[in-house]
Amino acid sequence: MCIRDRALSPLLSPNRPVLSVSPGELLFDDQTGAGVMPQAVAIQNQGKGRLDWQVSTNVPWLTIEPLSGSIETDLQILTVKVDTTMLSEGTHSASFSVSAAVAQDSPQFIAVQVQFVNPPEARAIKDLLGDSVEVFYGVQPPYVTGPLGIPIQLAHTDEVDDVSWNELLEFLRQDPTDESLYIQDLYMCGTFAESLYNNAAAAGIRAAWVSLDIRGREIGHALNAFFTTDRGLVFVDCTGGDAAVILVRGDDGVACEHDRVAYVKPGMEYGLISLDRAESPAYEFYRLYSEAWETYVAELAEYNRLATEYNAFVDGRTFIAGSADAREAQRLLRALQSRRVSLDMQREVLGECHWVSLGIVDWVRIYW
Repeated sequence: MCIRDRALSPLLSPNRPVLSVSPGELLFDDQTGAGVMPQAVAIQNQGKGRLDWQVSTNVPWLTIEPLSGSIETDLQILTVKVDTTMLSEGTHSASFSVSAAVAQDSPQFIAVQVQFVNPPEARAIKDLLGDSVEVFYGVQPPYVTGPLGIPIQLAHTDEVDDVSWNELLEFLRQDPTDESLYIQDLYMCGTFAESLYNNAAAAGIRAAWVSLDIRGREIGHALNAFFTTDRGLVFVDCTGGDAAVILVRGDDGVACEHDRVAYVKPGMEYGLISLDRAESPAYEFYRLYSEAWETYVAELAEYNRLATEYNAFVDGRTFIAGSADAREAQRLLRALQSRRVSLDMQREVLGECHWVSLGIVDWVRIYW
């Protein structure tokens, strides 16, 4: 008995379009609450003729672009995006379909799974800073302390916790970072922020190292952030000797502590308020505080104008009791005394030190 080889028939390509979509499953993993990168899906026609395709989904947190198109022999790439700000913490599953009316193997369904861990500060950061922020977890900032090229080194540890607003203030009052001497090109804002971060870690307090892009400045600014259990996100700037300071009284003996609550909002000026006068970390509080300072400065200028007028009026003169000039001098003096009381009250509320803004914040990067 002889054995013959069986002849193989050639594979025949179908005479109509054949829909091919790959991959068939997408996994998005957001472990930080910072969002996820888009992913790509490829559509191909493995048959003949024109393939008119379209995408369908009813999942609000899923965006696919483009939603329709036509191909013959080329390739079409879809971009798939997930908006994790619309999701609660946990695992979410969905799918979308790609269909072609006359094509073989149509429709095809692509499964989408999202694993989402939402740190407590993630939504607060999004609400406060919008889209002009990048957030990193467990990585070293790609910055150096100065021209010598020494990299910023954060002491990452899991043995830290968020603290309350009052606990944070007490830590800052005790921490010596702001007492260090600011040295141009050697010990600048990045090093101050590094020191405060590492001191906080040693004290069991979770902190972030933050960099800002300031509009019109080639070199940005560094500070810290904390997520408090009762006041949410708080920015702190303890850089000594860098920011300009205006003293209310101008006395040589007045010393300004460099521990300050910072106010960060993209598109708005970078604000600072001394720790003992910062009643709230909210940017609205900084706006009200700044307006109060402007009012104080305007009233101080008017006080000085009246003082100049009074001194010119009474200088070298002797007044007769009850005369018009004596009454005018008394009127000016009473006005000065009243304004002085008002200024003293305002100064007590505002504090001795007013910090000048570094400029408008354009971009924020936060390293937890």
